[in-house]
Amino acid sequence: MISIVPKKFKTKDPRQLLYHFPNMPVVKYAKMMQEFSFIHALACAEDVAHKTGHILVPYSCMHWERKKKLIDMRIKIGRNSFFLLKEYELTKTEKRKLEIYVEELEE
Repeated sequence: MISIVPKKFKTKDPRQLLYHFPNMPVVKYAKMMQEFSFIHALACAEDVAHKTGHILVPYSCMHWERKKKLIDMRIKIGRNSFFLLKEYELTKTEKRKLEIYVEELEE
C-alpha cells in the first residue's frame, strides 16, 4: 500500500535529546518535537487506515468539489487534512498527484 510517512522518521526521535543535552535551546527542541509528533500521529492514522483497507490521501491531492463530497472521510492532524479512500476510488489525477507527493517526501 502507498505510504505518506517519511521512512527515516523513527531515526530522528528527539525525545531523549534533553537528557543528553540539557542546555539545548528550547525553541529548537520544541520545533523538533512538533515535527516528530505530527509524523508520529500521521503514522498511527496511516496504520489504522491500512488495517481497514484504506489509504491516506493528502488534502492537496484532491479536487475541491470532491473534497466537499468526502468531508465525512476526512482526518485532521494538526493543520493538515487527509482523506481515507480505497485505492480503486482514486481518480487518475489523484493517483498522479499522490505519486508526486510521495516522491517529494523521499527526497
